[in-house]
Amino acid sequence: MAVCGIIAIGTSNGLILIFDPSQVLKLCLGSTSLGAQYGAISALSLNNDCTQIVSGFTKGQILQWDLETGKLLRTITNVLPHGTTVLNIKFTDDPSVAVCSDSTGSVFELSFKRSMGTKTCEARCLFSSDKGQVCCVEPLRIPEDFLEHPAAQYSLVAMVSLKKLLVISLKPVLQVIHASPFLKTDPYCVPVLAWHFMLIKECDDPVLAFCRGSSMTLFHVKCTGESLECVKIMEANHQYDIVNVKWMNSQTLLLIDPLDKLHVLDRESQEEMELLDLPDMQLIHTSSFLRPLTPGEHISPTLAEIGEKSTYQSVCTHGGETVLLGAKSVHVVSLRTWEERINFLVKQDCFAEALGLAWVFFNGTAKAVFGLSGKKQKKKAIVANKVAKMLLNYIEISLRRCPEQGKLEIMEEHFQKTIPLCVTCCFKFNKTDLLFGEVYDKLNHNAVALGVLFECLEPYILADRLKDITPLVVKELVVYYEDGGMLDALESLITHLDITTLDLHQIVLLTRKYKLFDALIYVYNKGMNDFITPIEEMIQAMENALKSENTDELVAVGNKILVYISCSLTGRAYPLGVISEDLVPVVKTEVFSCLTRLHSKNADPDEGPHPYIRTLLKCNTREFLNVLALTFEDMQQYSQAVEFLQIITDVLLKVMLESVDFTPSQIGCLFTFLARQIAKTENALFVNMQLFDQVLDFLCNPEDGTRHTERQQALLELLQAGGAIYFDEDKLLSMAEKMQFYQICEFVYEERRLYTSIVGCYLKDAARRDQVFGYINDVITRADLTNEEKIAFQNEVFCNIQELLTLSPNRTAMLILQKFQDSIPLIMETLQQDSKLLFDFLHGIFNPRVEQWPFKDASLLNHEFHEMYIELLCQNHSDQVLGFLKLSDLYRPEEAVKIVQKHQVYDALAFLLEMQGNIQGAFSVLLEHMKSRLHTLTECGASVMGKEGPAIHSSDSGFVQTVPSLLKQIIGFCQRASDTLDTQQKEELWFPLLDLLMSPAEHLQSSPPDQVINSMKALTKDVLEGMAAYIPLTDILQRLIQDPVYSVGNYGEIKGIILGMLDTFVYEKTLLEATKSLLNQDLHWSLCSLRATVTRGLTPAHKLCGVCTQQYNKHRAGAKIIVFSCGHVYHTACLQSSLSQQEGQQGEWACLKCLSANKKWTSITHGRVGHKTQLSILTELARQNSDGFTLGGRTDLFQQGDFQLKLAPPPLVDST
Repeated sequence: MAVCGIIAIGTSNGLILIFDPSQVLKLCLGSTSLGAQYGAISALSLNNDCTQIVSGFTKGQILQWDLETGKLLRTITNVLPHGTTVLNIKFTDDPSVAVCSDSTGSVFELSFKRSMGTKTCEARCLFSSDKGQVCCVEPLRIPEDFLEHPAAQYSLVAMVSLKKLLVISLKPVLQVIHASPFLKTDPYCVPVLAWHFMLIKECDDPVLAFCRGSSMTLFHVKCTGESLECVKIMEANHQYDIVNVKWMNSQTLLLIDPLDKLHVLDRESQEEMELLDLPDMQLIHTSSFLRPLTPGEHISPTLAEIGEKSTYQSVCTHGGETVLLGAKSVHVVSLRTWEERINFLVKQDCFAEALGLAWVFFNGTAKAVFGLSGKKQKKKAIVANKVAKMLLNYIEISLRRCPEQGKLEIMEEHFQKTIPLCVTCCFKFNKTDLLFGEVYDKLNHNAVALGVLFECLEPYILADRLKDITPLVVKELVVYYEDGGMLDALESLITHLDITTLDLHQIVLLTRKYKLFDALIYVYNKGMNDFITPIEEMIQAMENALKSENTDELVAVGNKILVYISCSLTGRAYPLGVISEDLVPVVKTEVFSCLTRLHSKNADPDEGPHPYIRTLLKCNTREFLNVLALTFEDMQQYSQAVEFLQIITDVLLKVMLESVDFTPSQIGCLFTFLARQIAKTENALFVNMQLFDQVLDFLCNPEDGTRHTERQQALLELLQAGGAIYFDEDKLLSMAEKMQFYQICEFVYEERRLYTSIVGCYLKDAARRDQVFGYINDVITRADLTNEEKIAFQNEVFCNIQELLTLSPNRTAMLILQKFQDSIPLIMETLQQDSKLLFDFLHGIFNPRVEQWPFKDASLLNHEFHEMYIELLCQNHSDQVLGFLKLSDLYRPEEAVKIVQKHQVYDALAFLLEMQGNIQGAFSVLLEHMKSRLHTLTECGASVMGKEGPAIHSSDSGFVQTVPSLLKQIIGFCQRASDTLDTQQKEELWFPLLDLLMSPAEHLQSSPPDQVINSMKALTKDVLEGMAAYIPLTDILQRLIQDPVYSVGNYGEIKGIILGMLDTFVYEKTLLEATKSLLNQDLHWSLCSLRATVTRGLTPAHKLCGVCTQQYNKHRAGAKIIVFSCGHVYHTACLQSSLSQQEGQQGEWACLKCLSANKKWTSITHGRVGHKTQLSILTELARQNSDGFTLGGRTDLFQQGDFQLKLAPPPLVDST
């Protein structure tokens, strides 16, 4: 079959049937007699203009026909060897040249010529079957659009043999452009070729698709100067074999598998876009043409096998369509055009999916695009026009389907599914004109739909993506948002709309009604160049808020007007943009004039002077002055800046100083502002300096005790801003001391470097007392401090040491220890007279309950201070003595023992004795301590019983300690000591404690109450559990039985103790038996596995020795071989010789081919076995089984006389 505008089909009886594109038979060439003479038609090819057709026959003849007249032009019988079949015949882009291949695998070039009125044909062999067998031939046919391409002058032909791919040029000379051999694949795979022009790096070049097996490779043929180069650009593997490939367009390929399934693939991503299964198609294969026609003809079995699968003459493409020739029918497969694909989705009522598909067509990311040609902008315009029609259709359908009756929410939900998508598409496809044209006209009759449209436009307006809205639409939008109460959103929209589209009268009325001042500013500034009216209206709103005490409105409007004033005075538009340069001077002058105006418009008779400034100051003095300060910084280059500053300064002074409505803080803010501006203008700003004295008198008025902190802060800010130069320091300091303005005093002292006085300021200031330590540390570390200043400051700190200790003992101690270490003896001598302060000082350093305990800092003091602290700690907090002794190691143990013994701190004394190695002495102290507690309890005759035992209240120690906790401490001591004692010494520790608990009456001066005795017996169990690990259970039980308390009567009282011990014994016995049983079972299983392993045979997987590569059974007689579990086999001598050359492998057997550097090999040679237990020997043999086993001779291991396998099942555990 051949296709080129028409369809030509060759039959088995030699006829050629010509059909038009509608598959109507137009012409029949040849005859049955011709078929009987030449055989069946095996190959067809049409030239580019469909005027000629060339056919090949199974007996080797080639005929050329004129399709316009139906005449036979040429009969070629002498090109192919006699009896061979024409497998492929193809016209090149030159209609006078064709290429063909025969069943022997040879390729020929056919040149059709006319000489002296005679039609002739010249043949040239391009590839001989002596060098291989060509299966497929494909010439490059140049389309009309690429006739000027450099490749047109080379007449390229691609061909595939059984071993390699070739690309050759026929013009100007025959030469090989590319040759690449195949990788190792199935030789019976069908090779196929297909050419196509494709855009690569802004240049359209020919691309060759080559498939063989499941692999597909694309080659790019590019012109480099005067030569051609073939470069591989892509290679992909698929999950099926490919028997044919065709280009449907430059981005889409059609692959056919052996099951006649059609796979549509995207070229770039290799993604399968569609799978078409035509089970009844029955494609025609080439196998019928590859049978020997004569007894002497030889056909390659490989070529014959390929013919069984190939469909070279059954699949053709033209104009984006693929024609497939079946046994009973012809199928035409084509891609839907981009418009057809969209229309298909629209018919399915899938508008969202259709618009999404249109978007990928629009942005150029779609795959398998057909029917959309031209440059990028042209394609976008075509798609956008299509989308516009779709959107209008979509809206009409949505309006028709809208429920006529029902709740507004239901109608709104209906349009929310349609209109947002339409609005988004209008912006994406650059069709915003459609929104306010046909779309708006269609939605204008439905109020709900129109409201949804307006809300969808909001984000685009705020993003300044929509400016060209008609005034009518804007007016309706404003009405909709006003009726819906969405005033904040409306205000934001107005400021982003073009001023020419707004109805100014409508907007002004709206903004005044709802106090939308942003919109009001925008309309007056942009529409009328009026920058004063917004200030007047906002100040009027602030005055109303002040009168009504509406704080929220006052703050909101006040912040807005301050920003607006700042923008206007600096040449910036509010809220965004800039003012045109020619308006900037005018705007600044007008705004200053407005602010400093003596009276407002339509002023009341009782209105004070400068109402605008007064209102702004009352609203937020600090922020208003900050705005003025920032404004004047930006106006430094402005010629009238100082003049405006002087005017505003005079007004501010007049308003604030002549009124009693302002607080000290506000007055301070004003003079802070003035001080900064005077400094910045280098005294160009005139201010009466007597005003600063008046401010000082006002802020430091001793008769006014209100707002103390506020006054001090205002004066401090004024001084920090540079106002100190306007005051007499002595007067300032005197007044500050009277008013207890300690921060002001600190400021003056800092200027005079009187750091000693500043310490007193911190200590007197209740709000900043805690900050004194940070200040002292900062001053001490200052580099500019003189020696005299350091000494004076140190003396000041020492003079206030008692107050500092009262404030924070820990921080004071750390400060002294780190900064004044050399003066510690002096401080200690000073504090000797007050033991409480001395303890606070040392406790601040050594406090054992502080995290983290300061080991490093505490080590700076010698043992005398540590022992002194132990003495004081015993007197004040005896419960913390033990903790300190455990943390510190800088005291002398002998002195510490004397101190704690003196104050009867028993737990600390026991710790010290234990640390000295006096175990018995420490135990005696603890035991006597226990007795004294019990004695105290007995004398008191009262106890509080609970889950944890009796609580003993001791007034001697000053704290409460429970008997169980003391007992726990003693048990822990005995357990620690038992690790280093012999049996007798252990009994001397544990049994006295046990006797005390079991027979307290014998150890106390008086008999304790029965309730106490019973509770102590309950604690006996804890002692027994603690001593069970160190004392034999038999000794403990005998001790219990021999106790005098239980010498008479029954054993009911100790029944629970004895039963508990017996339960423990039974549990441990059961645990031991279970463990023994498990070990026996594991041992039995291991031995069985090892026996099975060492008796298993190995089969060699190879016949050759891995070293000498000779057959292992043909070596010299009696030679041994070694076979490993991996299947490799070696002669013993060869392997031993090779392993001896390997580092670290001497005496170890290992497979050379599987040898790994990180794998440890274990030897099974005689010298490595040695004398081992049977279990270790078997374990070793199990490891060696993975390495190898010797055949041809037994190892010495099994020849040892003492080697025996004693395998037996584990003993059965009697459960009865």
